[in-house]
Amino acid sequence: MRKPVMTAMAALAVGSLVLTGCGQKNQSSANNSASASASAKALPLAALNLKPRDQVKDGGTLRFAISQLPTAWNGLDIDNNSVDLNSTIWGFVGVSNFQYGADGAPTPDKDFLQSYDVKKAADNGGHQQVTLHLNPNAKWNSGRTIDYTDYVATWKAMNGSNEAFKPATTDGFNQVTSVTKGDKPTDVVITFKTASPDWTATWSTVLPKEGASTPELFNNGWKTFNANWFTGPFTLDKVDQAQKTLTVKRNDKWWGDKAKLDSVSFKELDDATQTKAFANKEIDVVDTIITKDGYDTAKKRTDADLREAGSLQWRHFTFNTKSNGLTDIKVRQAIVKGINRQAIAKSDLAGLPVDPAAVMLGNHFFMPGQVGYKDNSGDYAYNPEQAKQELDAAGWKMNGNVREKDGKKLTIDYAMLTGVPTSENEGALLKQNMAAIGVTVNLVNTPSDSMNDVLTNHSFGIIAFTWQGTPYPMNNVRQIYGAASEGSSKASESNFSQLVDPKLEKLIPQIDTEEDQTKRIALTNQADKIIWDNVMTTPLYRRAQFAAVPKNLANYGAATFETVPAQNIGFEK
Repeated sequence: MRKPVMTAMAALAVGSLVLTGCGQKNQSSANNSASASASAKALPLAALNLKPRDQVKDGGTLRFAISQLPTAWNGLDIDNNSVDLNSTIWGFVGVSNFQYGADGAPTPDKDFLQSYDVKKAADNGGHQQVTLHLNPNAKWNSGRTIDYTDYVATWKAMNGSNEAFKPATTDGFNQVTSVTKGDKPTDVVITFKTASPDWTATWSTVLPKEGASTPELFNNGWKTFNANWFTGPFTLDKVDQAQKTLTVKRNDKWWGDKAKLDSVSFKELDDATQTKAFANKEIDVVDTIITKDGYDTAKKRTDADLREAGSLQWRHFTFNTKSNGLTDIKVRQAIVKGINRQAIAKSDLAGLPVDPAAVMLGNHFFMPGQVGYKDNSGDYAYNPEQAKQELDAAGWKMNGNVREKDGKKLTIDYAMLTGVPTSENEGALLKQNMAAIGVTVNLVNTPSDSMNDVLTNHSFGIIAFTWQGTPYPMNNVRQIYGAASEGSSKASESNFSQLVDPKLEKLIPQIDTEEDQTKRIALTNQADKIIWDNVMTTPLYRRAQFAAVPKNLANYGAATFETVPAQNIGFEK
């Protein structure tokens, strides 16, 4: 099972209306497909049909559905930071320094990274220092050993010091002061400005210096697949633009365990077509099914297995705190108490085998089952009577069926993304909930392809969309909930609520640098409570992930965090 290995940052995937964010485990059912029963009170962390390699047959082709073929191959570049390339394809053909456990904890992928040493900032003059001990057998397909010079080139391309480079993010890289050779060329010594608890997010992969040493190479040199710049158990076989399909094959230059599959193909299909193609046995893997129709269609395949796990995706309402009707924190707090979040989850997920109680989310950072998760939503449980009382206290009195203050009606604009069933459904239910407490909601029809502009222009009151979490929930809290930079009064570009809270600003640098994990988790939960109180974003529910695969597929399926090396994926004997 592959998960994002490239970066821990936000990136807009307009097609699925998902933003991937840096902010966002009792292992159960890891070896079995999840039941379709809706009776479970907790979603499994993984359903991967884990099998040892000696129980997986050699040979065969696995066919994936993806949303878009890569238009270029450097996933660290701003223009190519796509979910399909970074989350699905990269693990077959690129460097993966870490694999992730069921709880999201990273461990070295020894094909690339044998081990590492960490000197804490407190013990090293205030500067954390990490030494990576690379596998000396690890080579680019060119035959050159992967060494410290590749890490130097990647750091210089990504750290923001040369504005001619166009990295998808400078986060993490800009906290590094030097990258040097250790005792030998395959020892990489990375020194940070201060502590960097999430350094594994930054160094989860690396590019070859041949493709990253100049802005021209980094930005424009990856238009086509250059096999010499890649490595891994597979390499590119062919791209068929007419069929919108790319195929990778076993890499005969791979030094690790031989890939179980002969080849893997990736076919570009829109969301509506993917489950139909699966049912017709034209493809074998549909990673994320979120509708009843898609689920029912996939089940029609005779050998279908719908594997279920908790997803990192979570639906929410973002509140624009500078929009009419929402500038008063007391009003925002009352509104949240008037929203029946569980009813919204039940309605959105109707027809899917999911218990709404199992997907409720009380935290903006940690997922249920993840170390650190705490439900901080208690003060904002559905309580319409209390909502009415608080609106009365804020001076918004009932006049007939609506609330007024100083001759003005309490009205909120909801940006309803047309043609997106979840957005339309959530808007209708919000309007109904608000009418019950005297608040008027205008449903503003908003073309889904303008979502990015609406967010960045702040031309909304409330908007619903999906955030995509990562295994690094405490990494860069500032991106979504803080100021543009430390000491600034301007909100970060991804802080669509436009609220900058001094209490939160005081916590963010501590979260960024605290080396004691227990203390860091406590600080992050303090931040989470502040975000709940400010009503910047209100989680609605987390999604369940349904992956449709053939029953005999081993070591792939649905997982919140867990990964399996690509060479171990295959069909049971």
